[in-house]
Amino acid sequence: MMLKKLLASVGIGSAKVDLEIPNPQVELGGILEGVVKIKGGSVEQEIEKIYINLVLNSKYGSGDETKPVSRTVGTVKVTDKLTLAPGQEKTIPVNFEIPLDIPISKGRTRYYLKTGLDIEQALDPTDLDDIKILPNKYMKMLFDAVSALGFREKHNSGDYNGRYQEFEYRPTSFMARELDEIELYPTAGEQELNVVIQIDKRNRGLFGSLLDDLDLDERYVRIRIPYSQMNDVTQVANFLRETIESEYRKIL
Repeated sequence: MMLKKLLASVGIGSAKVDLEIPNPQVELGGILEGVVKIKGGSVEQEIEKIYINLVLNSKYGSGDETKPVSRTVGTVKVTDKLTLAPGQEKTIPVNFEIPLDIPISKGRTRYYLKTGLDIEQALDPTDLDDIKILPNKYMKMLFDAVSALGFREKHNSGDYNGRYQEFEYRPTSFMARELDEIELYPTAGEQELNVVIQIDKRNRGLFGSLLDDLDLDERYVRIRIPYSQMNDVTQVANFLRETIESEYRKIL
């Protein structure tokens, strides 16, 4: 018995955990539903707690480097202390509410759920499950409106640098002669969408290169769009059109 306990403490013959999620896709602010299944090992073990961490991984460019980002953006405690007999099986329903103000799964931004058993003086068993976090209906409407204006998303759009998630677009029709690109930094709230737009002017000649070097060809604008005013894609596209045209005129 002592040998079995020793082996269980290093993970051999220890309890196992498995998270099962029928639908691994969820919108911002939505709820993931599933069950945590645990099975006792070869000896009785005291489980201090069962937890689920929502973990974000991404990469972003910084100069000539590519830097990784990894952080836990949410945690759920499934249950408190319990005793698990050898071979005993338990199934525990779980709900995980996804925060509103986190990045979505896009570009090199990915998510997984890490389910773990906290066992005192033993190697903690874990289970990893990939999930996909989608924009809520209003953020999706924003992206559809940008597309409706003729902007096309660039490669690696959606990277997260630890502070904000960046979506980059090039114009193909609307203001294609005036703009080099626009960048969006949206964050969903309870009642509104908050968006920072970076407008990059297309410059030509020596003077244009000087403006580019001094970052004088860029303008940032922060907008707040209440969900009550986001009725359809056309309405949002017209609002973006007016905003971009107005702010473009303020650039040198």
